[in-house]
Amino acid sequence: MTDKPRLHVIEGTPAPDTAQEQVRKRVRATEKPATMIQCHRCGGREVIETKIGVMLKNGKTTGGTKQLICACCFMKGERVVVG
Repeated sequence: MTDKPRLHVIEGTPAPDTAQEQVRKRVRATEKPATMIQCHRCGGREVIETKIGVMLKNGKTTGGTKQLICACCFMKGERVVVG
């Protein structure tokens, strides 16, 4: 049998520290009320409620699973669940 290849961890380059990323870090670090929802990726506090798997029965929607997604990330084409 041959020896298994070993994995080596390399130090990657840090993410670029752009002006946008500095603002995101500042927003994430600000204090907020304990009950306020905040996106873990961008720090936004605006959400959209979506339903997945909704059925149409007698002209009305039934069922489905509700999820809260970040509105700021959604505008950029990303779907980030925050709730």
